[in-house]
Amino acid sequence: MTEAPIMPLAEFAESFDRRAAEAPDWMFPPAAPPLPADALGLRFRVEDVLDTVVALQRAEWLQDGVFVGPRVMPQVHRELLDAARVLGVAVPPSIVGGDSLRSQGAYGTDARAFVKLSAYFAQSASPLERQFVIGRSMGLIAAQQVTPYTLYALLVDQSGLRSVARRNLGPVLEVVLAPLSLGVRIALARWHRAADISADRAGLLCCRDVGAAGRAMLRIALGVSPVVDPADYVEQVRRSKVDSGPSRWAEFLASHPWTHKRMQALELFAQSEVFATHTGLTPEGELLSKEELDRRTAAILGVV
Repeated sequence: MTEAPIMPLAEFAESFDRRAAEAPDWMFPPAAPPLPADALGLRFRVEDVLDTVVALQRAEWLQDGVFVGPRVMPQVHRELLDAARVLGVAVPPSIVGGDSLRSQGAYGTDARAFVKLSAYFAQSASPLERQFVIGRSMGLIAAQQVTPYTLYALLVDQSGLRSVARRNLGPVLEVVLAPLSLGVRIALARWHRAADISADRAGLLCCRDVGAAGRAMLRIALGVSPVVDPADYVEQVRRSKVDSGPSRWAEFLASHPWTHKRMQALELFAQSEVFATHTGLTPEGELLSKEELDRRTAAILGVV
């Protein structure tokens, strides 16, 4: 049997019309404009720059990674197909490499995105845990948040994007980007945390298991398979009262919501009308409306 070719980025870009796409109903409302360049008519210029930087990073990742396909990590490939079907997006090119678990996600631009997965996670995680991580990566594509998410990573120096740009484009880039880092972090950290909650919701729609989603989060946070139940972890954090004092400032500047808050937010989502509609699963108790879900989620996050 002949292996199907990997979809080129150009073909992926032509497989859907981003202008016709509507925001998914499972999204958590962003707390800030996703891309200030939109208002200035500069979005396509920004995307051109990101395409160049991300192409360099993708080429570097591929030196020690592989494109996922029907005969290359076929189980992961099937999970990518399932996630694309659940979320209603085209299947993007996907790379598995030996990088940090925290580097997993969708990169590029909304029309030219690719998914990056860690080999350490893909090989050791359970199928449901992989489905959660793959789903949350694809959720960024479905929500059309890849461009601002990648731009944020470049400006605040996450996931290696700025380091590869620095090596290939020269130190002058740092002169421009370094002063912007703190300002961008303060201005867009709230939006970035909200985008993470949306991505988590997409991941849960794909794996349909709150426990597996929590274990995936802990595996990424700890770097190993957690020997702790996610519910016990959340209760431990509640008792320790780590959300007071200096941690509030740290949380204000954090790119991602604290893990225990993400878990609590997913528990709420699993009790919502939106989750029941998309999955056909009916949890016990009264279902939360979209408005009540977002209100309670914002109360849990606090700084968003």
